[in-house]
Amino acid sequence: MRFLKSLLLASLLIAGLSRAGEIAPAKKVSFPSPSLIRLDDSAAAAEWDKGFAAVYKTLLKNLHMPNRNFKTRYAYPSPIFLGVYLWDSSFIAQVWTPWDYRTSQDVLNAVLDNAAPDGRLKHYVSPYDKSDLTQPPVIAWSVWKTYEWGADREFLARSYPVLKRYNEWLYRSRRLPNGLFYWKHPYESGIDNSPRFVTADEKPVLNIEHLAAVDLNSYILLQNRILRDMARELELPNETCDFDLKATLLKDLINRKLWDEETGMYYDLDTDTGKLVKIKTIASLIPLFGYVPDSARAQRLRDHAMNPAEFNTWMPMPSVARNDPAFEKDCWRGPVWINTAYMAITGLRNYGFEAEATELTWKLVDGVYKNYALTKKLVEFYDPDQPGFKQLHRKHGNLYKQLTLGDKPKPNFVGWTGLVNTIIIQDLIGYKKANDKKIIDPRFPDSAAGTSFKLTLPSEGVTIELRVKQGGATQGKVTTASRTREFSLERGQALALK
Repeated sequence: MRFLKSLLLASLLIAGLSRAGEIAPAKKVSFPSPSLIRLDDSAAAAEWDKGFAAVYKTLLKNLHMPNRNFKTRYAYPSPIFLGVYLWDSSFIAQVWTPWDYRTSQDVLNAVLDNAAPDGRLKHYVSPYDKSDLTQPPVIAWSVWKTYEWGADREFLARSYPVLKRYNEWLYRSRRLPNGLFYWKHPYESGIDNSPRFVTADEKPVLNIEHLAAVDLNSYILLQNRILRDMARELELPNETCDFDLKATLLKDLINRKLWDEETGMYYDLDTDTGKLVKIKTIASLIPLFGYVPDSARAQRLRDHAMNPAEFNTWMPMPSVARNDPAFEKDCWRGPVWINTAYMAITGLRNYGFEAEATELTWKLVDGVYKNYALTKKLVEFYDPDQPGFKQLHRKHGNLYKQLTLGDKPKPNFVGWTGLVNTIIIQDLIGYKKANDKKIIDPRFPDSAAGTSFKLTLPSEGVTIELRVKQGGATQGKVTTASRTREFSLERGQALALK
């Protein structure tokens, strides 16, 4: 409670200061932000242009300079949330990466530098209050993606031991007797008022410390896989083998204990009753992100993801399946959250469901920009059925939260909503970097035929202009400092730049 009061008062002050003048020159960002212009003559073109620009403007406002609490620049997800949050920072870093990956490194270091003495990465770091919890362990994934984009080996070598100790802490502190992992509190999950854990007024429906959580186990599996890759890159063969074994063992446990063959989904396991908690939530799709299922199980998850009655809504990937009895338009009980939607869609790509992932990606990005055009707000979560926030609530069953934080999603939020810009750059237009290779790999749905884009990435010295044709083919040109190259690509083809 003390934290929320301090947060509310301080956020009002910060919001006032941020309106007082231009803050960009003080942020030490090395390059202008990426820019996007939709060149096609459509009603949506201006929506995309304005929404894309608004993400980066808000992202910059939420970046702060080092102080006595942080040795590096750090990021708040929104001015109302005055803390550096573990999983928010992991996603914020991926919004920064195509703009200035050195800023992405700082955002991640602000978390890593503040690890607890026992290895725990903290739920949040704030001068206003403390927490003994953690949050979803996706930071190793974010560090690795930043490294692949261009961060140096020193960044990886500095991050690896902190991430390794965090993994060890999770094995010591969040592991059940059956070998699976649990959240200590709903707030650790990030999906805090989910019907998996609590009622609408946030009263527990079970003992969460006895719940083998499908999302946490998927995250830890992915973390082991990435730590394996980091160890290999850093030439640590014994540790490479150790993390590979951990990943293999955990994958087997998840598939044996958390899969339900009848419904074709993964669920939490209540170890008190020995029964699966069969509520269809976005957590049931996170195993795709963690490389948990085999191809047959992945196909069944794909069918759920693409079902309009479940997750393929107007704005896709609601936090509870649209046809589940637990669905309601309150916070994590139904609305779309861009970070979990992004992970689920990325999971579909992991298993080769490119057409499906592309369709959902397009709808997700278009939905955020349509909401911005209507409301002039970038927020925490979205209505899966329509633009606007009139039907949405923010923990309306919790009177104290209503009084302190209000009934609607909070604005000026790019803690993960900003991922829509990264999706355009990396997944739709398909500018990708890995191992010093650069490619353009455009992926557009059939519904995008006739659209045209001009994307400029100042940090990369690249401008890409392309038009989407029938069947997902693209035609255009890419300009660098040294030359301009024209290209014509069929869907699935890529152009190597380096």
